[in-house]
Amino acid sequence: MIVPKVSQVIIFQLKEELTKEPVEYKTRVADENEQVLVIELPINTKNGRMKRLQAGDVLSASFITNTGVKHFFETYVTKVREAAEGELIFYEIARPSEDAMTSVQRRNFFRIDIEVDIAVKNKQGQRFVFKTDDIGGGGVSFMINRNQSFEPGEKLSCWLLLPHRNGTIEHSCFEAEVLREKELETGRKIIMVKFDEIAEQERQRVIRFLFEKQIQFRDR
Repeated sequence: MIVPKVSQVIIFQLKEELTKEPVEYKTRVADENEQVLVIELPINTKNGRMKRLQAGDVLSASFITNTGVKHFFETYVTKVREAAEGELIFYEIARPSEDAMTSVQRRNFFRIDIEVDIAVKNKQGQRFVFKTDDIGGGGVSFMINRNQSFEPGEKLSCWLLLPHRNGTIEHSCFEAEVLREKELETGRKIIMVKFDEIAEQERQRVIRFLFEKQIQFRDR
C-alpha cells in the first residue's frame, strides 16, 4: 500500500486557510501504525516558523515517492501528543486509505481543456489578458487574436487564475517559454508555452486545481 513512510517528507496546507493566501507547511513522518501517522511539528516553508496544530485540523497533503510520483490526500489531526518541557510536540494524523489518494507522474503531467484567465507580460513590459485553451502540470496553451503574435523561445511572465468549486480563487505565477504558435481556421491563434521557472508550491496549486476539475467533470 502506498502511504507516507517513516522519514517521508509531507507538504500540506490547512483546509481552513485555503480561503486566504495559501500557506504551505512541511513535516516528516516520525512513526506509523495501522490507524495513524505520527508527524513532527510542521514548519512554514516560506519563513521557517513552526506551526502548532489542533485536533480536528484538516490537511490537504502530498508526498513524492522515490519513483517521482506525487500523491495527494486529505487527512486530519486525531491527537496532539503533548511533550515535556524542552521536548518536541508530535501529532497523530489519520492514516490515508489508498483509494482516497490521487497521484500524478511528475514526468508526465496530464492536461485538461479548460478556459480561465491568464495574464501575460512580455520582456518589453507589455501586458495582456487571454483565455486558456488547456492547462497541464508542465505548461499551458492560450488563445490570442489574429493580429497578435509571440515568437518561439520568447520568455513571458504569467499569472494564472484558478477558480475553485467552493468559490475561492487562487493565483499561480510563473515564468514561461513560448514553444509554438498554431493558427486556427477562425484566424485566431493558440500559443503553447511550457513552465520555464515555477516554484514547486505554484505547480502544486495548478495540479490540485486540475485534479479538482477532473473530478468535477467526471461527476457531471
